[in-house]
Amino acid sequence: MVVPPFLILTTACPESASTAAHLSLPALEYGYEMPASVPAGLVRVSLLNQGHDVHEGVLVRFSDSSGSAARDVDSVRADVDFPAFATDFGGPGLTLSGESTAVWLDLTPGHYAVVCWKGNHLRLGMAHDLEVTAATGPRAAPPASNAAIQLSDYTLQVDTTLRTGRQVLHIQNIGTEAHEADIFRLSDSRSVNDYLAWLRGGEIGVPPIVPVSGIGDLAPGRAIWVEVNLPPGRYFLLCQVPAAVDGRAHDEHGMVREFTVS
Repeated sequence: MVVPPFLILTTACPESASTAAHLSLPALEYGYEMPASVPAGLVRVSLLNQGHDVHEGVLVRFSDSSGSAARDVDSVRADVDFPAFATDFGGPGLTLSGESTAVWLDLTPGHYAVVCWKGNHLRLGMAHDLEVTAATGPRAAPPASNAAIQLSDYTLQVDTTLRTGRQVLHIQNIGTEAHEADIFRLSDSRSVNDYLAWLRGGEIGVPPIVPVSGIGDLAPGRAIWVEVNLPPGRYFLLCQVPAAVDGRAHDEHGMVREFTVS
């Protein structure tokens, strides 16, 4: 398959994103120390992993008044990962202990939860309620992005000539299912198969491949901006959301892509 080149976006400047509200998510085993609310609009969501395990912070918006973090946890424990009352809005992806990651999300008012999908963390109760209140000021514009990634069923449209250094990627889900895009850096002695074997083995402990950044589950039609810092090296993008058609992870349907930064 021929992969389209990145779309270079220049519609906003970094200064415009600096006016966005900020939601800080310090993560521990197994919960978050976070505020109860954040104003609607463009929000910079940063996750600081203060625990020993790998964590992420996916925002889920509830469609009715009965939705809550506890109800979402109960749903997952009942083997329903995508309940009808919740929509995944994305969030900071897998983050190593002591590291931080950041994304920008466009949030509408409503009741949400922040959840961690790493291994069995959500089943252990790693979820926290969040209220998104009415906007309090002028709408902030998104950050200027260096490149765009499109997620579809089941491909990752990615350019293999991403530049080195700190940058912002604009990620869109143009598919019909939820997707994620975690970014990992490969060492000379490791391959994508080493990470896949770790996944199939139950995601115990720290992965054998270094997570760099990325985004958690993103519902169809939604977009997110993610900040990354890419030293030269070999990388891959991966989506492990279960497919609606057979329950197999999207990477088993081919939604994994290697690339090089040089």
